Amino acid sequence: MRETAIIRILPDGKRLHLQDGPIDLIVGADGEAAEIRQGYKAAADRFETILDELCAELAILRQRSSGCSSRPSGAVACCMADAVLPYSGRCFITPMAAVAGAVAEAVLSAMTSTVTLRRAYVNNGGDIALYLNSGES
Repeated sequence: MRETAIIRILPDGKRLHLQDGPIDLIVGADGEAAEIRQGYKAAADRFETILDELCAELAILRQRSSGCSSRPSGAVACCMADAVLPYSGRCFITPMAAVAGAVAEAVLSAMTSTVTLRRAYVNNGGDIALYLNSGES
């Protein structure tokens, strides 16, 4: 049995840290305090399931990508497969090349589909998903 995910607010009191196995995210948001709290809860709820979902399809995600490849079923895994498919004819590539970005996008989407934020980001080891509301920069 593996350890549970680490979910905590960082000492600065503003950013959220999510860590589970090899996945280590820093999440930030600007907006109303209650909206940020709800957004962080949505991010944490989504994050808790991601590693298990990916591990369930690891055999497919480690295979070379091609138009004939087996299709994963999970949302994050499908995003990964779609991201690398355009490059599959030019080089050896697997959906794992897109894991960090796809995870960041999934967690950000969970936040922004739940609450109204001005800005938000999810940093997964340098693969960063960004959200800017209308009028923000």
